[in-house]
Order: sequence, then C-alpha cells, then structure tokens
Amino acid sequence: MATATARASASSRRSASARTNWRSAPHSLVSEVLFEGDRAVGVAYLSGARLYMGDPNAADAHGPGSPQKAYARREVILAGGAYNTPQILMLSGIGPRAELERHGIAVRLDRPGVGANLHDRYEVCVVHRMIHDYAIFKDQTLNVPGRDGKGDGLFVEWDKDRGGPYSTNGSLAAFVARSSVAGVDPDLYVMALPIDFHGYYPGYAAEAALKHDRLTLLVLKAHTQNRGGTITLVSTDPRDRPLIDFRYFEEGTDVEGKDMQGVLDGIALARRIAARLSSIIADEVIPGRNTDEQGLRDWVHNNAWGHHASCTCKIGAADDSQAVLDGDFRVRGVHGLRVVDASVFPRIPAIFVCSAVYMVSERASDVIIAQNR
Repeated sequence: MATATARASASSRRSASARTNWRSAPHSLVSEVLFEGDRAVGVAYLSGARLYMGDPNAADAHGPGSPQKAYARREVILAGGAYNTPQILMLSGIGPRAELERHGIAVRLDRPGVGANLHDRYEVCVVHRMIHDYAIFKDQTLNVPGRDGKGDGLFVEWDKDRGGPYSTNGSLAAFVARSSVAGVDPDLYVMALPIDFHGYYPGYAAEAALKHDRLTLLVLKAHTQNRGGTITLVSTDPRDRPLIDFRYFEEGTDVEGKDMQGVLDGIALARRIAARLSSIIADEVIPGRNTDEQGLRDWVHNNAWGHHASCTCKIGAADDSQAVLDGDFRVRGVHGLRVVDASVFPRIPAIFVCSAVYMVSERASDVIIAQNR
C-alpha cells in the first residue's frame, strides 16, 4: 500500500556503495564462520541468486550455489538478525552442545544461549466497519503505480508536491497507555488505521485496499514477559530456514499469563476508543462484539502475531551461562568475532525495536573504531 511511503529504512539514509573501502557481494549466502584456532578469520559463503529457502521464489531457483570464501583483515561482524545470526553461529560450531551434536556439527564452543531467549511483541487488530466510505478515498486504488507507471489520484498528488495522505505513514492517530500488568513503562500502543488490516499474509495489502469503509485499531503489547522462544537448526544446509518457535503465551515462560492479560486490556482500550466514535462506526467486524471472555482469549491465542523478533544472542555478564556476547559485542570464548543486530538485546527494548537497533549500531561503531584506531 502506498500509504506508508514516508517510512524510511537504514538503506535509504546512507548508501554503503558510495564508500570506496567497501565491497559487497550480492546474491551471497553465508554458510559458516572460518577460524584459525580460536580466531575468526573470515566466512564461507555460497554465491548464487535465491539460494535461501526463506526467499518466496526460492522453490523455483533453489540451487547448490558456488562455494566461496572471504577473509577479514581484523575481525568478522555478523549482522544476520535474530534468526540467521544464531543459525550461522551454530553452523560454525558455536551454540548449545546438544543441538550441535544432534546435527553432527563439531562443537567449537558450547554456548547454550545461542538461539535461546527469542521473544517478540504481541499484536492484534480490532477492525470496524464505518457508516460511510472515507470521502478522500473515493475512486482511489490505494496502491503504488503498476508497470505502466501510473498511480491513483493520491499518488499523483504526492508525486507532484509530496503532499496528501501518501506523505504520511498511514496512521490516523496513536495512543500510548498502561495495561493492568504494566511495569515501570507503558506497555500498550494502539494505532488507528483507515484500512482493513488484521495481520500479515500473502496479499494482505491488496485486500486491505479494496475496502474504503474500515477503521482498524491495532493493539501492540510491548514489554512482554515471555522469554521461551528458540531458534534451532533444521539441517546443516545453510540454505534451509532454521526452526523458529516463539512459544507464545502458555507455551513459553509467562506462567502468570501477564502477556495475554495485557493484550486483552489493549482490546478493551481499543473498544473504549471506538465507543467514542459511535456516530461514524457501524459495527465491529473483527473479532466481533459477541465474543465472550474465553472466546476472546482463544481468538487472541490464535490470531496474535509480532514482527520484532530479537534477543537470540544476548549480551550478558561472564558468569551468565546464557550470555553469548560481552558488552563490546564480542562472542565470548573466541577472538575476532562480533554480532551487531537485533539479536544482541537481553530483553526486547521499548515499544518499537528499529531505533534501538540503530543505537546498537552506533555504539558498536564507536567501540570498533576505538579498539582499532
């Protein structure tokens, strides 16, 4: 959907390709870290397009790839994220001993925290049907231009002077609040969207753009209690996706059910907001007002999602058996190997994780420059 055109990414802030001391290797998949003794000296990788089975088109082009190696002058820095960084470490012999031995991988370093401590936010959506369509959306497709380069009227407006709805992130309003299980910081974020949005699935954006009479109140439960998620290997083939198991709600470590209660409190808040808009809202279509308490709990259990995965190679003290990294992002027990991505957090930070990842990157840059000046 074009309503998110104002959102910026790290890649749009500064292009690494503009630097003369940087060489990238596109269409490459890291298979393991190379060592000489206990020092990381480079990475082995497979060269080829769409090798990773996480690519939605990989099934059509999944090949063996061409084995390659790249060597580091000083150190290796992994930035594969909460899923792939622990996968690469385990394929390199760094991880829980039982997991490595199960796949016949020689244990270089027994680190039980690699792939452990996975957690995320919880999100659900309360979707309403409006009495009338949004007037501003009349005759608009709410989509980016196709191959013909032509967009709808709202896109033409944005293209002309960077104005109109497409100059925003698509949100009408946002509310920060505290649930009944909140700690020191607020743990609820409720965002109003003028579309039918109830999760990420193939075709969700195109489907949302078809209805011009929807108001969605997205509920995000932050500062979650669950720490029980894991990343484990499916095989020793780096092209295979690891097994990602969040162990949501009662499957995880939140034995008191605080996360579920926080989500329910968020839904109650969304409904209180909607009640004040009764002059423009016709009814609640998802999950629906006729759901009893147990039915609502079941609905949350079956429909909650998240997309801020983190903490699978956490920073911690030397006496913490689950700690993978020291305070300078170095993998404990080996030399010349660091991790800088969303996997480094001991706990998922704040409400959104993006700015925290930027801060980690800045801190790591300062540390690396100081140590290699």
